Amino acid sequence: MTVLAHGVGARHDLPLPLDLVLQGAAVALLASFLALGLLWTKPRFDAAEATPDRDWWPVRLLVAVGLVLVPAAAWPHLVFVLVWVGVPVLSMLFGPVWRVVNPLRLAARVTLGRAYPERLGHWPAALGLLAFTWVELVSPDALPWFLVAHAVVNVVGGVVFGRTWFERADGFEVFSTLLGRLSPLRGNPFRALVATPVRPGLVAVVAVLLGSTAFDSIGSTPAWERLSVPDTAGLVAAVALVAGSYLLACRSFGGQLAHSMVPIVAGYVVAHYFSLLAVEGQRAVALLFGVTGFTPDDALAAPVLVASVQLGAVLAGHLLAVVSAHDRALRLLPASRHLTGQVPLLVLMVGYTSGGLALLFAG
Repeated sequence: MTVLAHGVGARHDLPLPLDLVLQGAAVALLASFLALGLLWTKPRFDAAEATPDRDWWPVRLLVAVGLVLVPAAAWPHLVFVLVWVGVPVLSMLFGPVWRVVNPLRLAARVTLGRAYPERLGHWPAALGLLAFTWVELVSPDALPWFLVAHAVVNVVGGVVFGRTWFERADGFEVFSTLLGRLSPLRGNPFRALVATPVRPGLVAVVAVLLGSTAFDSIGSTPAWERLSVPDTAGLVAAVALVAGSYLLACRSFGGQLAHSMVPIVAGYVVAHYFSLLAVEGQRAVALLFGVTGFTPDDALAAPVLVASVQLGAVLAGHLLAVVSAHDRALRLLPASRHLTGQVPLLVLMVGYTSGGLALLFAG
């Protein structure tokens, strides 16, 4: 089961030397920052209007019935590959997929209608995502216990607080919804990003998503094994490092720029899990239909192709993040600090880019 926590195929076979890639990535971010500063002097993106939340209960009911028929051997692939990786990728393309298919949302149809506490914000989602990434990266055999706990907590939350619980507290739905804002089929992604509600715990959610991906790369290296540090401590430290670096660089903005981290999260999802989805996704579908002993075609896991997709995804994510952050900063900063006020965030993004690429390709 542990193989599902990682991509498939070599991730260090870059078509270019790593040092040149790191230099090129840093130059691309710096050039884009300077170009935006000179040419983009007024904010252009207004928040997109919220779309009505349709009730997809027939789809959720069908999914619930289908889950009863899933063979026991298929559950790890279903969760670690199709739900954790496939759903976010589909969300980037089509919008918040998990909101549509999540069978636990059926509990909201019998809700007590209590008001969800505003102070909780996305904190339950951040804790749920941290618990899942711990299962994924540290103790995959605990997956059944996590699924039971996740189901109980979300059914109770749905009954008490209704749909608001899933919108704010279900880690999988918050993850899917954030990446769904990038879907070009739902309008201008930048307008959708600007419309991201700034709630307590939003930065924590982003930190868990980025930090857990970083630790997945760190934890698989021989250097980490030689340290003899518990993986749990490493995972928490990676998440804390991401959160702390963001809060330090954006201390004058708070969570107002957290939405600009979403393209970075998306870039790393594609970069880190592309090979896993391309290869093990085939096996997952076969297992769902009860086919065992299936051998997937690993042509999409060719080292040069994987490295090229990873490089393109990371750079695209960071460039979109720079544009999104710059446009919001123009609204938040006085005219005299439009450029200087963004320097700490630029340094942070260069650090994220260089560190992420180094982890992906130097291991």
